[in-house]
Amino acid sequence: MKRKKRDPNYGIIALKRIMAVVVVGLIANIAYLCVTGKTIVSGENIRDYNKTRGAGRITKTEYATRGTIYTSDGEVAAKDVKRYNLITYISPIRVTAKNEPAYVVDKRKTAKALSKILGADEEYLYKKMQSKGYQVEFGNYSKNLSAVVKDKIERLKLPGLEFKEVRSRNYTFGDFASYEIGYAKSAKDDDKQLVGELGIEKSYNNYLQGKNGKQIYLIDSKKNVLPGGELYYKKSTPGNDVYLTIDSRIQTELDSLMKEFIEKAKPDKATCAIMEAKTGKILAVSDYPSFDPNKRNMKNFNSIFLNDAYECGSAFKVFVYANALTDKVLDINDYYHSGVFTYRSAGKVIAQIHDVNRTGWGRITYGEGLYRSSNVAICNILQSKTNMKSLISDYDRLGFFKSSTVDGLTSGSGVKGYDGKSKSLEYYTTGFGQGSSVTPFQLLRGYSVFANDGKYVEPYLVEKVVNPTNKKTIYSAKTTYSEKIYSTEAVKTMKYLMYGVTHNKAGTVHAHYKDSEVDIIGKSGTGQVAVNGSYSASLHSHTFAGLAPYDDPEVVFVITWQNTSNYTGDAANVIKAIAKSALNIHKDSSKKVKTNTYTMPNFTNQSVEYANNMLKKNGVTPIIIGEDGKSVTNQYPESQSTITSSSRVMIATDGNKIIMPSMEGWSRKEAEAFGALSGVTIETEGAGTIYKQDVEKGAEIKLNQKIKVYAK
Repeated sequence: MKRKKRDPNYGIIALKRIMAVVVVGLIANIAYLCVTGKTIVSGENIRDYNKTRGAGRITKTEYATRGTIYTSDGEVAAKDVKRYNLITYISPIRVTAKNEPAYVVDKRKTAKALSKILGADEEYLYKKMQSKGYQVEFGNYSKNLSAVVKDKIERLKLPGLEFKEVRSRNYTFGDFASYEIGYAKSAKDDDKQLVGELGIEKSYNNYLQGKNGKQIYLIDSKKNVLPGGELYYKKSTPGNDVYLTIDSRIQTELDSLMKEFIEKAKPDKATCAIMEAKTGKILAVSDYPSFDPNKRNMKNFNSIFLNDAYECGSAFKVFVYANALTDKVLDINDYYHSGVFTYRSAGKVIAQIHDVNRTGWGRITYGEGLYRSSNVAICNILQSKTNMKSLISDYDRLGFFKSSTVDGLTSGSGVKGYDGKSKSLEYYTTGFGQGSSVTPFQLLRGYSVFANDGKYVEPYLVEKVVNPTNKKTIYSAKTTYSEKIYSTEAVKTMKYLMYGVTHNKAGTVHAHYKDSEVDIIGKSGTGQVAVNGSYSASLHSHTFAGLAPYDDPEVVFVITWQNTSNYTGDAANVIKAIAKSALNIHKDSSKKVKTNTYTMPNFTNQSVEYANNMLKKNGVTPIIIGEDGKSVTNQYPESQSTITSSSRVMIATDGNKIIMPSMEGWSRKEAEAFGALSGVTIETEGAGTIYKQDVEKGAEIKLNQKIKVYAK
């Protein structure tokens, strides 16, 4: 059979046919794409991909570090830290890539283990895990957990327990001028963005928060960042650091003193504050009840010191005297009859105002009248000597009965009970601190006139704001004085009279405030407390406001509390102790501020050598408790605390040989920490910094031994 010859153009014809098929396929694919948005071969939705080509990019926020808040002596009061939220997965559909459980398998076992670490009730945790959801959280028990707690939970190696990193704020000292410092927390719509919610954290938020950065990357269809895919990067700018006027040494001392006072006096509420009399720098404030900003366990959102307006009683009398002395209408050596003052209006007896003992002390001088806190003396001055417009003008210039601000924090106004048009009953009662209300802050500011030649100094809490990158100060507070309200001679006389209140035998509080080491001057007051629209028969407010030392006051202070007792000795112990501490530190104000910080690790179960080396690398020389020890059993401060190179750090070991250190310059808190770590009892006599101990440095001490230290 004869073979047919192949067409010489066969290859070209075949190629044309293939090309025709390809072209037809492309046309069909395009037509199919136009109709469905998908390709025939892959089935991928090209139309939607084209519409969402922006999904080929991802933007990430680089969160700025919030500025640190320092005390005036350089200790860290507030700082950003990494925290973790525990998420507990309970749905059995959640498994790993290897089909292993990624959910809680044994709920009872998990609840029992977590309860010991989180401090939560086991049944509460177990009940939570009985829900039918995909995951559960345990309220505050599972939020803002430290790295130490996270590590303990991870060591359990229980399935279904995972963590989400969040930004949080750590307050080194816990309850420490809490209403003044305030707190910051995660924003509602972004748990990595911290926002100031109270106190300085809120009022200085614009300084503290910094500016977030931005990163833009190219990503593939599975949202993986492509190699070399960074398109844009703007670095975050850290927030500025805020330096307070509060001194950590004075504040911790005051908090300790107030804790003892609360236990003894059992007040419903109390506050104490101390300030540099010449500058207005508030050195310490302690409120009760207060709160720990790490826990935010507050019962109310207002500072007693700044906002609690109350009837302060006789502590207000000094302003009536000072006005009359400035106007030269009062001679403190003139006599009057104490006992009873009858207030009349339109010829009718409206009220009879008595001195404390109702019968008075007979005919005494106006000077003695202030020593004895005579209400009748005030009424006589207001009736026959004072120019009412002049006195009311002084009240106004002193800032009473009107609101003000302190570094952006609002201070309450109080209420004036008088109308200012006539010498009403409230006009008289205001003179001895009843019928009108003031705040402790207003009293502190008002009493500063007696340290500044008749001018008050404006109190403040923030000393400066510093850029942490270039260390430049971008805000610095300035001392501000009022106009001269009282004459120089009047101020001199008032200091003399307040010295009599605390030192003269006729003085109402001389038995408690007379002190050989520091001359405290001031005035006490007892006020009635309104309950349900009428004055309580048993509950009273108590106040002492004053200055020290007498000759040239360097500090001014106020303490107020509310209870059913008339005893004032416990409050006097607070004032005498904190005045001594503040004056001692005030003399040593040349110390440089420390700014280098270090986060205390968890050294428990680590070797002593490792802990010692790590601390020394950061400029910290620890006190080793148990010289022959090899392993760390405990530490002070606790892990995650922020410390500086001058912080006193103690490492307890498993060694038995404990050597007594020199505690000179230590605080009572530090001495007690040493006692707790070493198993000895520390007894402190006095208040302030320690200057002497009854066990000499270098002596070996034994378990349960009693050691006495002396502070001033």
